[in-house]
Amino acid sequence: MDNEESLAVEISPEAQKFLRNHIQSVWQLELILFMKEKGNALSVTEIASKLYSNPRVIETALTDFVRGGIIKEKESQNVYAFDPDSVEMTNAIEQAGKAYANKRLSVINFIFSRTDGDKKRA
Repeated sequence: MDNEESLAVEISPEAQKFLRNHIQSVWQLELILFMKEKGNALSVTEIASKLYSNPRVIETALTDFVRGGIIKEKESQNVYAFDPDSVEMTNAIEQAGKAYANKRLSVINFIFSRTDGDKKRA
């Protein structure tokens, strides 16, 4: 069993697919989980402040997540909220979050074990 397969045993197939398709770094997963936990719409400035991050980096990630169907932008208010396009996406994020809470190192290793080709496709 190769390294990615052994890491994947602790992460559901749905969560694995979500991580492969949408997450290139651990902080991106933490951003999505933060937005999910907050449950309300927040501005880029508010998010960056709470996560101690650069607003431009946060805005770029949020734009990608809007395209990926994970986050919705409330254009008239210029704020973002966790609002996945489907129940399947919501469940995959929930499973990834649980895996991250319970097997943090496995999820981190899974994210970083992806090949460069995988990261470019995501």
